Amino acid sequence: MALLGYYTIMTSETDKSDREIIDKYHGLSRIEDSFRITKNDLEGRPVYVSNPDHINAHFLVCFIALTMIRFIQYRVLQHQGKSTMNEDGWESGLSAARIKKALNDFQTDFLPGGYVRLTKPSDDLKLILDAFSITDDLRMPTISNLHKLKYSFDRSGIA
Repeated sequence: MALLGYYTIMTSETDKSDREIIDKYHGLSRIEDSFRITKNDLEGRPVYVSNPDHINAHFLVCFIALTMIRFIQYRVLQHQGKSTMNEDGWESGLSAARIKKALNDFQTDFLPGGYVRLTKPSDDLKLILDAFSITDDLRMPTISNLHKLKYSFDRSGIA
């Protein structure tokens, strides 16, 4: 009961400072979290394909999605003025599940006259859009407006 609420790290790295050891431990935690996201949120497992090329493609898509999630998390933290590290370890900001839900819930319908109707963005999606400096009015854009937005996003060097 003496260590209730504390954890102990044993290491052979005697030349490292306490902070360096703790940072390494938190790095392992982040790697484990990446595997959890890939397995659960990105449905990396089980794999329902058997052709080696299809298996490789499946995991490539999962890796790209994980990279995008981490990039969104980084940009949101940066937008909020937070660091990816805090006193409790690493900070992710929005969870992968919240990012996935925000992006999946944002839907479109094509309307006559070249207009597009978008669903109302959730608070999480608004935060993501703000983090990427996407401030355009997305209530009833035309296809042309969306192409211009994409072009300005591509030219901004963000992606």
